[in-house]
Amino acid sequence: MRHAFLISIILLLAACQKPDIPASSSCNWVPDPAYANHPQADEYQSILDQFVSLGLPGIALYIESPEGEWAGAAGMADIEAGIPFQPCTVSKVASITKMMVGTLTMLLAEDGTLDLDAPIDPYLPSAVLDKVANARGATIRQLMNHTTGIYDIIADNSFYLSVLNDPDKHWDAIDLIAFAYNEDANFPLGSSCRYSNTNTLLLSMVLDEITGTPHQRLLRNRILSPLDMDDTDYYSHDVLPAHTAQGYFDLYNNGTIANVTNFNTGSGNGYGGMFSTVFDIATFIRALVVDQTILQPASLAEMQQFIPEIDPEDPAPDLFLGAGMMKRYFNQPLDSDNFGIGHTGRDLAYSANCFYFPEHQTICTFIVNYGTNGKSALREVFYDFQGAVTDAIVK
Repeated sequence: MRHAFLISIILLLAACQKPDIPASSSCNWVPDPAYANHPQADEYQSILDQFVSLGLPGIALYIESPEGEWAGAAGMADIEAGIPFQPCTVSKVASITKMMVGTLTMLLAEDGTLDLDAPIDPYLPSAVLDKVANARGATIRQLMNHTTGIYDIIADNSFYLSVLNDPDKHWDAIDLIAFAYNEDANFPLGSSCRYSNTNTLLLSMVLDEITGTPHQRLLRNRILSPLDMDDTDYYSHDVLPAHTAQGYFDLYNNGTIANVTNFNTGSGNGYGGMFSTVFDIATFIRALVVDQTILQPASLAEMQQFIPEIDPEDPAPDLFLGAGMMKRYFNQPLDSDNFGIGHTGRDLAYSANCFYFPEHQTICTFIVNYGTNGKSALREVFYDFQGAVTDAIVK
């Protein structure tokens, strides 16, 4: 994304390869007649239609409030094939994966399989401990709440060049962590809080080593299957269904979006890779924080020990990080109760939100097949969409 002058050449090369994620098909959704009874049904659909008209390719939104449930969609899941986006469309939920991995970690702590405050040193190769600043001595909890100061591989220019040069590569964790080798830490271990994808990458490596079982299998056995999240898959470990949305990004920031579905930014290594529907991620957040059927109350309370993020590149103080979970105000006043708890998802070609707003007893999940990790005019359109949905919830 930071090297747009190379992307047109690489797109031509990538077009010659057989993609992992082929053209989309329809999922033939039939809406529940009860959705029409939600008092904000027309308002929510109007928001979707408005922001698709402003350029976002496709959106699905799910709302569950005291007034009832509502789900709707607008735009296209596959522009080239003319396939509409629907609430049953599967799309990448990106960093919402982190909340699932964090929940799995808490389950393993409850089992006595791991200690959240144990150093990660015994579970990582010496090369990682020697070459990743602040890795040595960091604890599992610090990985989860982003207080390690460890360099974010997603911020590395060479990482994106590697993705662009080999778009559909299936990355191994040990290959990915190399992008953090010999990079300075953001701050001394434990002294501040800043979001870093590398933390959850390392956490997945630690879980694999501690349990002797691939974390993707544990996620399936401990979370996805028990919750009947049948429309959720972990790429690139799982084969995605035919009704998976294509993903898009405005490569040249000129209002023309390109299909970058098969540009794999390290999916399947803890920090991203889940593909899901608005219904499935609503099932997850409902079970986790509303019904509280996944974790013991003490474990959930530990996940919600929120710390303000200090990021010099994003000075707006509306993000607070917990152990695998976020608290966000989405431009609402910080002295209000208009916050959500859950997690965002942002990637090269996809975006998603999965939140519960406690003061309003409302679950809000949405997925958008447009990437907001890179700067573009449509990124601001996406932020305006996110704000419009939040405003409709908290008014």
